Amino acid sequence: MGQARMRRMSPMRREERVAGMTGKQVLVAEAAVVGGLVLALLIREMPGLVREIRIWRMVGVRSGSRHPR
Repeated sequence: MGQARMRRMSPMRREERVAGMTGKQVLVAEAAVVGGLVLALLIREMPGLVREIRIWRMVGVRSGSRHPR
């Protein structure tokens, strides 16, 4: 039954079966890899970001638009 079903499929679908992954699965895998890299970069840079925020607070940088002193 499996052989007969494979013969009836269009050539494109047969290639997808052989490859084992559809286009959607490839995109999901790529998104997972990119998301992991972004998360790793954010975790690695976190101490520097915290340091910058402390400096900005000491200098007096405020959020939003205010009149200059």
